[in-house]
Amino acid sequence: MAMPPYFWLILLLAAALGVGIWWARTQYLGAQRRSMRSFYALSEQIFAAFSSAEIAAKLAETLPSILHANTVRLYLWNRRTMSLESVPTAADPEPMAASLEGPAKGLASGAVRCFHNRALINIPDVRRNALVNTGWKSGLPRSAMFAPLLAQRDALGVIEVGSTRRLGYFTPEEQATLQHLANQVAASMELQQQQEMREQLFRSEKLAATGQLISGVAHDLRAPLERIQELSANLSAPGSNSQSERGLRQLAAEAQRASEIVARLVSFANPAETAARMVDVNALAEGLMQFREPEWKALGLRVQNRLSPEPAFVLGVQGQIEEVFLNLLVSAEQSASRSTAKTLEVTSSQIAGRVVVEIHYPDEAREPATGESNLGGSDLDVCRAITHNHGGELRVRTQSGALSFDVDLPLARGSNPRPIRPMPSTSRNVLTLMLVDADLGAQRQLMGLLSVRGHRVVPARPDEAADLARRLRFDGLVWALRPGGDKWSDFQDGLRELIATIILVSDGYDPDLAASLQERGAYLLRRPLQEPDLERVLGAVEARATARG
Repeated sequence: MAMPPYFWLILLLAAALGVGIWWARTQYLGAQRRSMRSFYALSEQIFAAFSSAEIAAKLAETLPSILHANTVRLYLWNRRTMSLESVPTAADPEPMAASLEGPAKGLASGAVRCFHNRALINIPDVRRNALVNTGWKSGLPRSAMFAPLLAQRDALGVIEVGSTRRLGYFTPEEQATLQHLANQVAASMELQQQQEMREQLFRSEKLAATGQLISGVAHDLRAPLERIQELSANLSAPGSNSQSERGLRQLAAEAQRASEIVARLVSFANPAETAARMVDVNALAEGLMQFREPEWKALGLRVQNRLSPEPAFVLGVQGQIEEVFLNLLVSAEQSASRSTAKTLEVTSSQIAGRVVVEIHYPDEAREPATGESNLGGSDLDVCRAITHNHGGELRVRTQSGALSFDVDLPLARGSNPRPIRPMPSTSRNVLTLMLVDADLGAQRQLMGLLSVRGHRVVPARPDEAADLARRLRFDGLVWALRPGGDKWSDFQDGLRELIATIILVSDGYDPDLAASLQERGAYLLRRPLQEPDLERVLGAVEARATARG
């Protein structure tokens, strides 16, 4: 029996439909596999990134193909300004900040709400949503999604993803993908912060070891140099012009200069010289310029000394401030000696309660736009850290083939032309202390008080304190109690077993509580900190650390 013609037509249509379904499914599965490969590659790139800018660039480059989006923006929480700040990328180079305390506008309000709620937010139509209230503006995404960067219990920022073509919710799979990537970004940033702290500790230990080595070498050199100076002084008679006696006088002068170099090395390397005192920055810079003058003459440098004759007193550690200026002067002279001008200019000025010392020199060997100097990256970081610990700032400026180091330090209040040495620190050893304080301004001040005494201070958040204490050895923990902040009682059990001495800093003072804490090896200090109380507690921390060692 012959089949009717329409049967074959139906059969052909069914075959074509099957082939179409098979082709569509093949394309869909292929797209899914490519998306998964891109997802895994992006995850690896996030963990391999060295900075938040690199993470933002990777997200902007790869994430749109995974989530079928058009725009990607990474917000990071700035503790100092209490705002979410976007990380600039090539696709979105304009920086933007959304305050967490005031009302935000546009899509930034969705990022702020996501950060506060610590939960993912989907917006199907941003033009009709009351949360963002963007209105009918051209170029804005039609749908958006926000995912918080969660690291344990803290939110570090927000990832914003938008689509200008798509109207409606992102699929549950896309939501889960974005949140997973956000968690990986948060974990990567945590690792970056921990690596930065480890490098800071490593640099501190390296500087301490170098200081001990320099101190030992200088101690061995001091005795023969003094003996040479003594013998040459005894052998040379004043007023004689003979060639041998002139040579002896030159020998005595060189021995004296070598002794001064050794004394300066010892002052840099001696860890006991950590007491804060009034330091005249202008006089200090003047002395260092005289110290380097023979080398400058040998290099043929023309040096212009424009330091102000008026004293400029700052409160700090003289050896540390000398180390900053000496490193900068040596870097400047090395670059200036290679230039055709061979000029070096040092000026100082006092403006608005601060003293600024500028070291200006030509740097023809490098591109002016790079902002780099002859000073190594680690050395420059050390100089910046010392300046920062003294409440100041170190800036590197470029202008027309020249570089300038600007050291900006706050003048001591109530300073007078006569140096006044405050109460010296009773602590003799360098302590490694962990500092937990949610208030960044107060944290910076407390770090300055501890660092100016020569101690190493590592800031940490409450949730990472126990993990950091397991990996590094700390002599003491300084925990600042803040109203509405993390409670010390939630962390005390784990930290008492890891750190021998706990120091709590509070606005109020309870004598009974202080006595109870001291019986258990802890201490209570009241804000503002008083010098005798701080010295007493640091002395107890040192005694316990010595006994523990």
